[in-house]
Amino acid sequence: MIIENLLIACDQRLKNNRHGKPCPNDGINNGCESCLHSIHFPTEDSPQKKYDCVHMADYYVCKYTYKYTSELIYAFDQLSDLLKRSEHLNVLSFGCGPCTDLLALDFLRHTKKFSYSSISFRGIDYNTSNVWNKVHADIMRIKNQSTDITFEYRDACEIINDLVETTWIPDIVTFQYFFSDMGKNTEPSAINEFLCKLATFANNNMREHSYIVLNDINLSTTYPSGCREYFNKLFECLHKGRFIMDFGYFHNDSQPHTYAYGHKFENNTLFFKTNSMAMYNPPSNCSSAQMLIKKDGKTT
Repeated sequence: MIIENLLIACDQRLKNNRHGKPCPNDGINNGCESCLHSIHFPTEDSPQKKYDCVHMADYYVCKYTYKYTSELIYAFDQLSDLLKRSEHLNVLSFGCGPCTDLLALDFLRHTKKFSYSSISFRGIDYNTSNVWNKVHADIMRIKNQSTDITFEYRDACEIINDLVETTWIPDIVTFQYFFSDMGKNTEPSAINEFLCKLATFANNNMREHSYIVLNDINLSTTYPSGCREYFNKLFECLHKGRFIMDFGYFHNDSQPHTYAYGHKFENNTLFFKTNSMAMYNPPSNCSSAQMLIKKDGKTT
């Protein structure tokens, strides 16, 4: 599977770097862990960091891939009416990063949960300082012949304007930890404009029985990194009666309190053993909030 080979490649690159090429951020382990923490939990006293270092990208993959992929496996498992019958899938991934949505679909195909024969994956990422180039090169090398991948390194707010012109229509649009990051670097008015344009594309162009999958931090926008209101805003912009949605959350075992959002999912267990990545302190359970939106085609 792609996921295991990708983790081996990123882990090996970090280990090789540890033997002679010092991390620019004061050491690989402490530096990358510290940088990721400052991105995910910014404070007023520290400048806003971005994903801008190839070492951090490899560390991110080793630390978070099992968790983020597992969360999307649970989400995609709810799309069986599409994935069990489709021979080919078009997937549009906003803020693709290490492509955990592609990894989740690849896992479900290898475990015989889904039987699609081929996939076209279009990954959109701003890719500051070419931070994801090596990871994306690994994925391109590892993927099988039935997987066609295109990466576009542009601002999502620019690309959304081009969607209405394309003849390539996605069956699944994913937002994997996208809005929590977008909210730190983009004005709310620009985010709302992005959501309205996406809704217009979904209303006018996406086919019946296609999906929009949103998975992100389980926090309201009243908190730093919170984003759940953007899920709701997107659904509000869609044509009423033509889309249906469901939303929920995983219980976070590592926190004393988990915020409710829709219904609580029964299981938060990862689909992978994390032993091989233990040195990166990977999370031990799923903890996100999700919304699944289906273009049902019915009218009220």
